[in-house]
This record gives sequence, structure tokens and C-alpha cells, in this order.
Amino acid sequence: MRGPNGRAERFDLDAAAAAALAESRPEPFLFTYHGADYEVPAAVLWPLEVQAQIARGDLEAALTGLMGADAYRALVAAGITVGELTTLFEAVGEAAGVGGLGNSPQPAPAGSTQT
Repeated sequence: MRGPNGRAERFDLDAAAAAALAESRPEPFLFTYHGADYEVPAAVLWPLEVQAQIARGDLEAALTGLMGADAYRALVAAGITVGELTTLFEAVGEAAGVGGLGNSPQPAPAGSTQT
């Protein structure tokens, strides 16, 4: 992009992302487990580190990063199983429109090129 003086304008990612987020109004994924209510933020709000944890199959770290340590500890204390955790991530992925997250492919390393 060029400004009125012909110089390149700097793209303001913060402002553009905030405007896009305000326009899309993402909704959290709400669920109940053993009578307690929980929520997972909308996928567009997930930190990239959480995406990497999911790709590595580290669902415990990913859910802790998404929900916070207190909410995750409450799920563990309530007796959540690995199977239930996998089912939760499948439902979250489906709700986000990206399919089940339990089998997410590994991202390509930075700087690599697909052949």
C-alpha cells in the first residue's frame, strides 16, 4: 500500500484484527460436565501455541491454555477421562468448522516448502 506521498504505509495488524473480530463476533463453545458449566473461547481467539499443542496431541496443555488452569483442574477433579477430553476437542473443532481437533495434522516447519 502506498500513502498520498508515495511512501509505503505500515499495515496496522492490531487495528485490522480488532475490526475483524468486532465484525465477526465469535462465540465461545459452552459445555457442561458433571453439572458444572465451562467454556472454550472461539477458535479465532486461540493463541498459536495452543494450535501447536493440539497438533502434538498435548490436549491437556491445550485445554489448560484455552480454559485456564483453574477450570482445567476442576475438570480433572470432576473425573474427566482421556476419551471424554478427546470427545470434547472433537466437538469444539466441529463447532469451529475445522473438524475434530484430536487428529489435527502437524504444521509444516517455518521456512519449509511443500513439494
